[in-house]
Amino acid sequence: MQRLANQGFRSGVAAAVLLAIVGWSSSGLAGDKLQLKTGTVDTKAIEGRMKAIRPSNQPAYFVVQFKQAIRDEDRRNVATLGAKIVRYLPDDALVVRATAKDALNLRRSSPNVHAVVPFDSSWKTSPEFTPSSVFSARTLEEVLVRLFPQENEAQALAALRAINGVQILNPSGRSIIARATRPAIDEMAFVTGVEWIQPNPQFESMHFRDNSAPEAFADGDYSDLTGFEAGTKLMNFDQAWARGLTGRGQIVSMADTGLDLGDPATIHQDFSARIPTGFTFGLYAKGWEDPMGHGTHVAGSVLGSGAASGGKLRGGAYDAQMVPQGMWSPMLGNLTVPPRLADLFTKAYGAGARIHTNSWGSPRNLGSYDSFSQQADEYMAAHPDMLLIFAAGNSGLDTSKDGRVDADSISSPGTAKNVLTVGASKNYILKGGMQKKLKETRLAESFSVEPLASSMMSENAQGIAGFSSRGPTDDGRLKPEVVAPGTNILSNKSRHKDAELLWGAYNSDYVWSGGTSMATPLTAGAAAVVRQYLVEQKNLTPSAAVIKAVLMHTAFDLFPGQFGEVGAARGQELLTRRPNMDEGYGRVDVAAATDLASAMIIDESKGLATGEAHRYAVSVVGSARLTATLVYTDAPAAVNAAKALVNDLDLVLVDAGGKETSINDHVNNSEMIQADVASGSYEIRIKGANVPQGITGGKQPYALIVTVK
Repeated sequence: MQRLANQGFRSGVAAAVLLAIVGWSSSGLAGDKLQLKTGTVDTKAIEGRMKAIRPSNQPAYFVVQFKQAIRDEDRRNVATLGAKIVRYLPDDALVVRATAKDALNLRRSSPNVHAVVPFDSSWKTSPEFTPSSVFSARTLEEVLVRLFPQENEAQALAALRAINGVQILNPSGRSIIARATRPAIDEMAFVTGVEWIQPNPQFESMHFRDNSAPEAFADGDYSDLTGFEAGTKLMNFDQAWARGLTGRGQIVSMADTGLDLGDPATIHQDFSARIPTGFTFGLYAKGWEDPMGHGTHVAGSVLGSGAASGGKLRGGAYDAQMVPQGMWSPMLGNLTVPPRLADLFTKAYGAGARIHTNSWGSPRNLGSYDSFSQQADEYMAAHPDMLLIFAAGNSGLDTSKDGRVDADSISSPGTAKNVLTVGASKNYILKGGMQKKLKETRLAESFSVEPLASSMMSENAQGIAGFSSRGPTDDGRLKPEVVAPGTNILSNKSRHKDAELLWGAYNSDYVWSGGTSMATPLTAGAAAVVRQYLVEQKNLTPSAAVIKAVLMHTAFDLFPGQFGEVGAARGQELLTRRPNMDEGYGRVDVAAATDLASAMIIDESKGLATGEAHRYAVSVVGSARLTATLVYTDAPAAVNAAKALVNDLDLVLVDAGGKETSINDHVNNSEMIQADVASGSYEIRIKGANVPQGITGGKQPYALIVTVK
């Protein structure tokens, strides 16, 4: 028998197991360099540039680097001298908005200041751009210009318009789409308010596309269904549904190609009476109808009721409501994602949605934390109760020809820290949809080596789809966090006359498809069910971090994957147990995620500062497996930083003898400790290792889940 201390404790910030807030000394040494995407910068070596700056009352941007981890008194000192903190840069540096006079005063204000330097224009342009040369001088490129927060947008826009070779296409607050020559891009970087310039990404829906035409199975009568078709069976939704957890009272928003015919009054019966409103974002679109079909399939996986199938093809949260956001442009024949993502999220949030699912992304600069990643993180930091979910992408390939899928292929905005990024595991379907080996698809050249070459789409539920994007991100963070079934998923078909058949029609109401596009809405349905559980049974108004933590903590480890423990040389799919860069923390398990009666669930809203710690007591009776998962919504990173993590919290397990177990992760905003423990008293400790820019009063909130089984 095992138990947690104070069984029957109440979940939340004031849980009875919270012992104390204690101080401790951080042993981390401060860095004396800036770690940027464009390279390492020695601030001491360039500090002399401050002498060339003319005194002015006009604010500009400077970097203040400290000799040690940034403290509360350092931030207060910056504010006292009239500077505004904008971003954190590794290592131990703040980007501030100040006049030159105030910046010089900052240098003299504290012995803890290592250096103060101007924010250089060369740090503002993405390394994706080709170097300037005579060959690129006249080539026009579409770019996304991102302004610093609270910048004078009109003034910055006027300065950009005045540059020769720049054409403003879409000014949208701090996110400006322009067309510019390569020399003009360099000149735009000199505009004071500009934070970052990158190639404008082209977004696409994340269903896996093959060259062959899909079959039209138009007469399916449901008698041949096995129960696996919707993808919910492998995720154990049935057990949660049996306990009355069906998404009741939850609102999910979906940004996609639209939903069915775009009219709540005539919507397909599987969505009847559960669409309170919808929004149109598609360029030249007249409504949020779905002329492509992808969005309707996605919506069905989130919360389709299955009415047309007699309840056999249900989405994960079939009693929830949906707010569809149509982004399909009939003129362009593609998605038109707004350059300011907050336009999407704010509309959804205002309509009551607290879960937002996105089965799209950009595979242009795989693994990179870009402006869209930053925007997603920025919105969640400002709205910590809003969970954004993104598809990992379908860029999995075996270009190295070693029989294993290559690393680092996550699409943006799935590269963001705070969002829940979802990869595709295999569904278990032997008939219907796409029944092909990888070497028979359009990716044949990239999957020519066994065991991947002969791997089917949905023959082994222990497997990860070969096309599913893998981590890590460019800066080494773990992505995706979870996987869900994403091959041969049967869900709703748009009734629009132009809707595609995707992976093949089953009948006039349902169609097959696959991709991380399909895994993502199933995870959104799971998130809605978990949110209902936390509200109704744990009396929480849950943060996004705690929902994310529950899904990660309870996920099912697919180790060693579909090919068994055959070793890396023979193509073993998962080389380590969870978490890993292929499955993240595992396949979402809704039954386990809604069966946490004896778990410790902490949704800490006030958080920790640097040097502070929270302690939680755990009592174990008998041999057991202790699992602790820490997740937090971090401050948005500077896009030009080489490392995306801003605030660093550490998870530590301490036994009765004082022995500490910690993974010392200083890259991710999630950590897990799994340990076999004997009877005795233990302590879970959350440390504020380095909190330079806490999102709540200078402190970093977090979620913690602990189970002993």
